[in-house]
Amino acid sequence: QYKGINRSYAKDVEFIIFDSAMQPKSTGKTAIISADTKDQIYTLYDGIEFNDTTQNINIKGDSLKWNGNTEQLVSAKGREITIVKDNLKITGKDFSASAVSNTFLFSSSVKGSQINVSKSGGEDEEITFSGDSMRGSVSSSSDSSKESFTVLSGNAVVKTSTMEIRADSIELTGDDFNIIKARGNISGTNTESELEFKAQTLEYDREQKIVTLTGDVELKDLKNDVTAKAQIIEYDQNTDVAIMQIDVELKQKENVCTGAYSVYRKKEQTLDLSGNASVKQKDDMFRAQSISFNMDTEEIVLDGNIRGTVKTKSGN
Repeated sequence: QYKGINRSYAKDVEFIIFDSAMQPKSTGKTAIISADTKDQIYTLYDGIEFNDTTQNINIKGDSLKWNGNTEQLVSAKGREITIVKDNLKITGKDFSASAVSNTFLFSSSVKGSQINVSKSGGEDEEITFSGDSMRGSVSSSSDSSKESFTVLSGNAVVKTSTMEIRADSIELTGDDFNIIKARGNISGTNTESELEFKAQTLEYDREQKIVTLTGDVELKDLKNDVTAKAQIIEYDQNTDVAIMQIDVELKQKENVCTGAYSVYRKKEQTLDLSGNASVKQKDDMFRAQSISFNMDTEEIVLDGNIRGTVKTKSGN
């Protein structure tokens, strides 16, 4: 509609961006466009749809600026945009992205979801996530060696079909976000195993269904009213077995169990302790090199360097 020296303005535009070999790289449309052909800066307003055909990425918003020299795409301050890539959808504010490094950033609130199609014919799984900000990278079709990653920061939350995780920061990597890593003030629940947990770091392998918690870990078995504390706890959802290491303490009813290493079998309600192991039952104390404790029957088996105190009903 208007063209000056090195600058053009137009309404209801559809466009194609070519690479250096004059091959189509991106397509799009917008209600209004301002094009600075000298500096290769293109500003788009309203009804924007931008498609990166090389990465299979679709971007929608109402205010975007593309710099052809730096190959950077930036949204206006406070404006919301939506990105869709395959089964991944992200909506957030204050967006920027680099086509050179294949990285992106939402510096304000962001939320999204990933639909993982079942490979075994079962139900598809949806992962949802949110945070105060988000950064990440997209694997290039020309360089598949660089793995995609996504990092949520500030009030980060990730929910899967069986797990909810809250932390200062959460990183999602791997195929279909199979690996989840979290850091700082972690809390969460495992709905499948009826567990609650707290820790400072977490790594969850969704495919293997194994979660590793480290740093002042607290694990609560809600169904059996068991609370465990340790510096490291590895929990296998397939077997419902927790391996605990360093400063282990487990409480159940009036029983307090401690040791350097323990194996808690949730289904069987048994506990194996080793390393200065002890079990306290009310006023009775049992110590040994290793202890096996049945939480249902309260039967105790002691082995190695056995000692302890038992009070009778008369107090002797």
